[in-house]
Amino acid sequence: MAKTATKSEFSGFEHDFEHLGSIVERLEQGNISLEEMLKLYEEGTALAAKLVETLKTAELKVRTLSKVHEELASFETSPFEEEE
Repeated sequence: MAKTATKSEFSGFEHDFEHLGSIVERLEQGNISLEEMLKLYEEGTALAAKLVETLKTAELKVRTLSKVHEELASFETSPFEEEE
């Protein structure tokens, strides 16, 4: 089961995604040493795994909130009747 994400995890998502993009660009350029490529590849795969986990957590939260919303929408109420 995915852990509950904090607000800071979601706010860092965009930064991490951009950083992953820069890693991919550097790897695609190919003008770096093999050692640097391996280091960037390792960093990129770890970052990608972190991003996937954040997305899974967000999806779980959305599904949970949607379910709660559906349950509340189907909840029937009746007017309060006063006893005399």
